[in-house]
Amino acid sequence: MQCLECGTELDRLDNAHLLDCSDITLQEYAIRHRLPLDLILHADQINRQDTVDGYPPAAPYFSERARATLEGLRWAGLVQSDDVFVDVPGEVRRLDLLLWDQRRLADYGFIYRQDYEYGADTHRVVARNRLRAPACNLRPGRRWATPEPPPVFLDCLAVYVAHQAEWHAGYVFMQFPVAAHGDEVRETLLRHHGVRCRVLDAADHPDGLLLRTLKIADGERLLTLLEDRLKAMPTAWERFDAMTPVATVSKELVFDAAHFITDHPAKCSNLHGGRYRLNVEVSGRIDPVTGCVIDYGYLKRVVNQRVIERFDHHNLNYAATELAWRSSTEMLCVYIWECLIDYLPGLSGLRLFETTQSWCDYRGPSLAEYQAAGSAPVLHPFSRPVDTVMRRQAFGHKPLALCAAAGHEVN
Repeated sequence: MQCLECGTELDRLDNAHLLDCSDITLQEYAIRHRLPLDLILHADQINRQDTVDGYPPAAPYFSERARATLEGLRWAGLVQSDDVFVDVPGEVRRLDLLLWDQRRLADYGFIYRQDYEYGADTHRVVARNRLRAPACNLRPGRRWATPEPPPVFLDCLAVYVAHQAEWHAGYVFMQFPVAAHGDEVRETLLRHHGVRCRVLDAADHPDGLLLRTLKIADGERLLTLLEDRLKAMPTAWERFDAMTPVATVSKELVFDAAHFITDHPAKCSNLHGGRYRLNVEVSGRIDPVTGCVIDYGYLKRVVNQRVIERFDHHNLNYAATELAWRSSTEMLCVYIWECLIDYLPGLSGLRLFETTQSWCDYRGPSLAEYQAAGSAPVLHPFSRPVDTVMRRQAFGHKPLALCAAAGHEVN
């Protein structure tokens, strides 16, 4: 086999050779030269078994930076353990960040591994980048006679944000697999740093928590607090600062619903139903790490929870107070926008088809504009004060003061 980096003829290609000749790993080599790993690797390099033999022991005491890094990774849900090993998975695009983690976690005996696994379901070999240490190295109660003080909060948070947080239209989103971790972060940010976060009921995990900075100013303050720390981590700061192309993605979802249009002069005043097709557009810069504007899974989950489940196989007039009088596609779009904008601050357009020939396009306020102005008045036509006297006179009711003067009972 000839190495395509240096031209050397080899019996086999491995990471030791590639790191010497080009400072890249086998997986990066495969990507760079558009080759499947199946054609590069020997059979004995695939599905290797691992044992704890040869792993370094844990240090007598864990440093502050090691504990802060491990805690931040725990908040991100990246510390995976069984009876034998503790793993921290990584991605090839962020390999340098994983190696930065490895240096910080050296006290626990973590080493970097790139393993190659053949999956019967995928029918191909895939590479797994991870840090691994024996589980016994992390078990508590080995070193301290008294409880350890907690690691520095901002150090933990910076590690978490570098690995998990996302930036959308000026707002920082933070998914926590364990709700207690998210609650701790939210309360500490508010109490000690004046950063406000809102809880959104769209967590990835059943027992998790999703936070979004409340206002654009809160997101800016949070990143300012962490900027120096994030700049020290490979690939971390670019997620929030890099100038990347802007793109618009769209997701189409379908629901069946019935409705009627009150006081409509034609057939739409009758109860009728059909299949609605909703296209939701989100615009923003392409994340340089994920290569995406937004995760389609998150987009689908939010629209399903906030819109589809509310309307599917329901009467629109009774599904939401705002639509009771007018469940037109126009009013429906305004209402849907307000249901989604908290969760999708990059929301840039809605297209709602009531039939294949009839649809409405709508672009509503930004999240900042919505926060400042509140819900659109057009959705609340019956919340305005009315002329009580005129109504009572029209229905033959005497004003209450006149009734009392005439000696009538007032009910």
